[in-house]
Amino acid sequence: MNNIIELCYCNGSVLVWNVEDAHRLRSEHRIVGHFIGCLPSLPRQDQMLGLPMELMTEEVFHLVTRGIAKIVEFKQLNLPAEEHHKQKREDMLKASFSDQQVIFKEERIRQLMQMADKIIEGKRRKTNGIVDGELVLQEEMKKIPQMSEDLMMIQIFTRPFWTCEGDVADYSINQTLRCRVFSDLWEKGYYITAGEKFGGDFLVYPGDPFKFHSHYIAVCVDEHQLLTPYFLIQKGRLGTNVKKTVLLCSVNGNGEIMYQSLNWNGK
Repeated sequence: MNNIIELCYCNGSVLVWNVEDAHRLRSEHRIVGHFIGCLPSLPRQDQMLGLPMELMTEEVFHLVTRGIAKIVEFKQLNLPAEEHHKQKREDMLKASFSDQQVIFKEERIRQLMQMADKIIEGKRRKTNGIVDGELVLQEEMKKIPQMSEDLMMIQIFTRPFWTCEGDVADYSINQTLRCRVFSDLWEKGYYITAGEKFGGDFLVYPGDPFKFHSHYIAVCVDEHQLLTPYFLIQKGRLGTNVKKTVLLCSVNGNGEIMYQSLNWNGK
């Protein structure tokens, strides 16, 4: 069994389309990513998103350098579909339509049975006499129309429904300070997500972000960057306003990642 996760390279982004892979990345490797896809059941909102899951460059670097994942590109998906693939899709649509017709009729019958007493009572009033309730319902069931094809729900696949081998993508990443900081924090047991919304490079969590708030805002500081009083005050006040500790992350003379916490105590 091949345990290497395939990350899909598409238009400059690295995506995860498979829900099992997304779950495995989170549960086994503490890689969170962020969902950018529309939920089929809730399409007109952006508060809760679904697949695909996009990965940060640092997440990709971490996974690839540790042999957890590889980056692939499905170039054949940009080519016209072959005839047997088209036929397979048509067969799947026909089978789906047939199944939906059965469900549609069962649902209409269920609704009819809920209104059975009112329907029978209405028939009785019209005829001014005794009516056979079972016969009335059978007649009403015969009136249920077939579901038209334009009402059919069509499944949108997030992966090819046929066997499709990806080619190794022409994608390279330079080991930046951000990559080193990400991996170092990961080695210390933290969960890490993007931190741009909070004015930093990363948000650092003690556990799964579904269960914990982030404790730190990691800010990567290049060894040649001048730490001015304005910069320190700015970052310190930023952390205080959002009730988080700012971590200044840099490399010392021995090439080791160093951290300096920053708290603002001014009024």
